[in-house]
Amino acid sequence: MKNRRYLTVGGLVAAVAIFLLINTAGRPLFRFARLDLTQNKVHTLSKGTVHILETLQDPVKIQLYWSAGVAKDMTSLKLFSQRVLDLLEEYSSVAGGKLTLEVIDPEPFSEAEDDAVRYGLQGVPTGSSGETLYFGIVGFGKNGKHQVIPFLQPARESFLEFDLSRMVYSLDHPEKTKVGLLSALPLTGGSSPRNPFSMEPPWIIVDQLQRQYDLKVLPKDEEEIPDDIGVLMVVYPQGLGKRSLYAIDQFVLRGGHALVFVDPMSELMAAQGPAEGSTSGYAPNRLLGAWGVKLTPGKVVGDMAAAQRVSYQGRFRTQVIDYLPWLAVRGNMLNRNEVVTGQIDQLNLASAGSLTPTKDAGTKFVPLVQSTSQAMLLDRKQLSFPPDPKRLIADFKPAGKPFTLAARISGPATTAFPDGPPPPEKKDKARKEGQKKAKEKKQLLQSKGPINVIVIADTDLLQDRFWVTIQDFFGRRIAIPNAGNADFAINALDQLSGSSDLISIRSRGTSSRPFTLVEKIRREAERKYRAKEQELTAKLDKTERKLNELQGKRKDAESAKLTPEQQKEIDKFRQEKVDIRKDLRVVQYQLRRNIERLETMLKFINIALVPILVALGSIIVWFIRRKRNMGFPA
Repeated sequence: MKNRRYLTVGGLVAAVAIFLLINTAGRPLFRFARLDLTQNKVHTLSKGTVHILETLQDPVKIQLYWSAGVAKDMTSLKLFSQRVLDLLEEYSSVAGGKLTLEVIDPEPFSEAEDDAVRYGLQGVPTGSSGETLYFGIVGFGKNGKHQVIPFLQPARESFLEFDLSRMVYSLDHPEKTKVGLLSALPLTGGSSPRNPFSMEPPWIIVDQLQRQYDLKVLPKDEEEIPDDIGVLMVVYPQGLGKRSLYAIDQFVLRGGHALVFVDPMSELMAAQGPAEGSTSGYAPNRLLGAWGVKLTPGKVVGDMAAAQRVSYQGRFRTQVIDYLPWLAVRGNMLNRNEVVTGQIDQLNLASAGSLTPTKDAGTKFVPLVQSTSQAMLLDRKQLSFPPDPKRLIADFKPAGKPFTLAARISGPATTAFPDGPPPPEKKDKARKEGQKKAKEKKQLLQSKGPINVIVIADTDLLQDRFWVTIQDFFGRRIAIPNAGNADFAINALDQLSGSSDLISIRSRGTSSRPFTLVEKIRREAERKYRAKEQELTAKLDKTERKLNELQGKRKDAESAKLTPEQQKEIDKFRQEKVDIRKDLRVVQYQLRRNIERLETMLKFINIALVPILVALGSIIVWFIRRKRNMGFPA
């Protein structure tokens, strides 16, 4: 008995010693050991980052400017700074000596602070003392070339790995892919389409492209795509002239890669008038048809399972309601086997169209983005201003099949202009010279090899309001993405330009994880609720018309007293209203009951299930030991 007591005390002492040893010596010993238990492995370097670091051609130096003393009372920022430091140390470890890390505290009036100012880091005054806080990165590559992250925003933590990897990649590959931008929409800013006297800033997507590529903005009436363009990005070809479409056709047939945004209804253009934003004329189906693709004209995809919720001013009050043409694309709606969409968490689309392969297509059609099977094609006339979201829900009839919203096209193709180049549209001198130059090149009737094109049936996804929030940070515009729209476009350009290392990094950290089952229950209940509401509204309108008719037939039409017929109609409507309101209450009650039941089950699993299992295991172990002590076989 005494020996057993000694053993117990010794065991406790040993346990305390091991605990202290692990906590004091564990961190330096296991500094680079990682155990990432998050579902998306957000703390594990992606394959793209590892490949970039392992294949560095020249040494890269990273300087982290962090005002640790100034931020000593800023707990959340200190935690984020540790996350940045851990990540940079892991970069250095994986790079095998090709990447060196230096941490600098730019104290006030020091040479380090002068360097921070010289490199353009963002200094932020803090507290009543007015001390300046620096938290940015300067990276140096070959021949002293450097890049800067002026201030590491905690709000962009989910994009931290991509920002760092892009910097390292750019320092190691200073030459940028030349991307040509040919757009009929005002992506680069300028006068507002709605008000010619108002100037609009460039869209954020342009800033993102300029950071990544050598972006060359081509004029809207471009007739010859320059030979040095690596990838061509075409936006809203409906608004381009025939000569420009011919130039795109020949560029693709020559082997040029293209990313093309078409749209059955551009909300930006449609806001200018019903005649704008339609699919007519040469584009896009004439051009797409040559590539073996068809955009269903005049039809927009509405999806009950992916609809975004919007504020809607109804007849009596403002409501939050699902708007079928605005889609939040997630999960299996994105092709997880394609590098372009494999790591995208969410896309926001607006009034997107449906793409299908043509019957005689010789190209390969690979869907990248699709709707759910709870979708249907809406006539764009139903979306004419002002659209009625409640009516769209009430009339909704799912097609039972998904619609393709974006696709990758590859294979042999023929020209969209078999009768030769279209005639000149303008006759100024410069145009004549351009046309003469264009005629000097013999028209290609067939592609020299397999074409490589990505077609996206929506242009509105490029608009700022659908994917990014702009914050003003001491005079600097900070873009906080709330969807992966820009990532999607850049992924596509990266793949078309042959660079794919960065693709697996982008959008890793997006953390929107909705309760899909709850969302499904809510959407189904809302669909029933809106249908009943529409029924009630229709009966109200019918009753009002009936009352007006009866009032008009009266000889004493100016009398406010109701006739027996009018009173009968009102009583009938009141009874129907009571019946429908009962149905609405039943629908709402079932919705609440289903969600509460699900919440109760989740709480039970999270709080009670594990303790119960542990208790049951302990009882079983106790019971088995007791049987053994009593001499019974276990």
